[in-house]
Amino acid sequence: MFQRLVCSLSVLSLSIAAAQAAETAPLNTPRLKGMDNFRDVAGTTTAYSTANDGTMRAGVFYRANALTPTATDLATLNGLGIKAVFDLRTPSEIAATPDTLLTGATYTNIDIIGSTTSGSNVTSISFTSAAQAFAMMQETNRAFVNDAGMRGQFTQLFNELAAVDGAALFHCTAGKDRTGWTAAVLQSIAGVDNATIMSDYLATNDYTAARMAATLKALPPSMAAIYAPLLGVDASYLQAGLDQVSAQYGSMDNYLKQGLGLSQETIYVLRGKMVEYNSLPGQAGFVGNAAAGAQLLQQLQNTRLSGTYSDYNYYLQSAIDVGDLGGVQSTVGGQVHADAASYLLRQNAMIEQAAAPFSSGTDLKIGQYRLWSTALAGYLGTDGSAHAESSNEHSQGLMIGLTQRFSEQFSAYGGFGYSKGSVGGAGGEADTDLTFFSAGARYAPNGLERGLFVDADASAGYIDYDSKRDLGGGLGTAKGDSHGNLTGATLALGYRMPISGVTLEPSLGVRVSHLNLSGFKEKGSELALEVDDINETRKSAVANLNASFNAFSMGAWQLVPGVQFGYEHVLGDNEINSKGHLLGLDIEQRAAFDNRDQFLGGVNVMANLGALSVGAEVGATGGGDSHGSYGSLKASYLF
Repeated sequence: MFQRLVCSLSVLSLSIAAAQAAETAPLNTPRLKGMDNFRDVAGTTTAYSTANDGTMRAGVFYRANALTPTATDLATLNGLGIKAVFDLRTPSEIAATPDTLLTGATYTNIDIIGSTTSGSNVTSISFTSAAQAFAMMQETNRAFVNDAGMRGQFTQLFNELAAVDGAALFHCTAGKDRTGWTAAVLQSIAGVDNATIMSDYLATNDYTAARMAATLKALPPSMAAIYAPLLGVDASYLQAGLDQVSAQYGSMDNYLKQGLGLSQETIYVLRGKMVEYNSLPGQAGFVGNAAAGAQLLQQLQNTRLSGTYSDYNYYLQSAIDVGDLGGVQSTVGGQVHADAASYLLRQNAMIEQAAAPFSSGTDLKIGQYRLWSTALAGYLGTDGSAHAESSNEHSQGLMIGLTQRFSEQFSAYGGFGYSKGSVGGAGGEADTDLTFFSAGARYAPNGLERGLFVDADASAGYIDYDSKRDLGGGLGTAKGDSHGNLTGATLALGYRMPISGVTLEPSLGVRVSHLNLSGFKEKGSELALEVDDINETRKSAVANLNASFNAFSMGAWQLVPGVQFGYEHVLGDNEINSKGHLLGLDIEQRAAFDNRDQFLGGVNVMANLGALSVGAEVGATGGGDSHGSYGSLKASYLF
């Protein structure tokens, strides 16, 4: 009865765990009458803390002695959701005490120390002294490291533990040596400290104390003294194996990779299964979008992406080892979608600016009309701030329109155009193709050439939206596409004042823009987001001052220079946000551009030759953390 080698590993006591854990998690692992050494690898009464502010997860890996449950025990075990049982015993041990199979669990025998594994069956050894028993137990733990056959069996075991979709149980006969070494290695992978691992290993003596005492009491005292070292565990047993790891491989990591041939992916899968990190590297110092992204990365630990062969799991575990999230906290949330929405809401101002030189009709006679076109390009960059990463916007477009003067007091225009925008920020880029129609009118009760006037402009457009986000960290590229519409209107009151050598047109108004971008699901990455509809309205007060100087001749051409100044102040909430979802988790991101005030200044010149006019405009924009430039080429023909 003492010829079968027994093994086990346990979890640390409450006092040790409470002293070391950043967050304690109480465990309610059931105690079983027919299996006294049944335990959770995560702990006994409290889950162990690990390196890097982690806490062991309960209900992932269980360890035990032979599966000989009572009827009540079996009902309890069947309720734990165990999907796989790994029996580490020899065929003779299994024949003597077969496992009781669990409902819904697969059964696999991995003979760690049998004759077919190591070349000799160390479960059939006799002793003449306690010292020999101690030495044999120590040598067995060394053999877990230096015996090629045993290493091959452990390789199979750890690979299969990583592959289990659900909780797993491993055991030998007494649940203390083969099982103990397995549990110690798993806890080492998890990042449990050495003192806790040893304390857990020695807990077998407490769990099996009653059985050991009864067995020893039934033996003659001389035999009890010899065989007592086989029934329990001693620190020197596990330490012998750990010392062999250091001597032969230098570190536990080398033992896992070189000795057992485990891949880094498998090691990370095991750790992801066992550990939840209470905080991620640098998380406490993040704010704004980066803080939201780091929180999402942390919350994903409790989804199907964690503890599996996923890109996310490999990324996260690598980041834990390096101590840096590698910028993914800023790319994962989809800030570029908020940046693109902010950009689109400002496009109505661009449309009005493009039409402005031709929209008033002040240079037309009653009944005349002008056919015009304008090609424009612009750039705006927003420096990074505490809440968001930097963004940049590039746009180029073409607009064609027709302006007619209907009376002394009234003119109107209509036009259509196309604007292609490219918005970049936080690892992403969004392309926005806007096809639009615009119309407007000016009414001046005392005539268009002088005095008070009212301008009204409206536009509506259709948007094609494409985006891609390079998440970094080996997480791939998330791509999405959608469509939507953009509408806007501006009403302004101004005054036209011809003064010696210059005509001034100051105006004040209100602009309203509304964006409706349909929701969409990104593809191409495990962390692709399901992005919500973006329905945003932007209201702002606008002020403009246009000045055109008297024409002067240059050959046959008449040149008309001018300057323009503009100011826009957002009314109400000036922040634009996007919202996304991933595996039931929500994340919100804020656009980099959130200026309440924006300024514009530019110069322009028109050259007229009879009915033909050509011109150009350049300028700069700025406000808050944003800075940019714009330019356009214009041409028209008077009919």
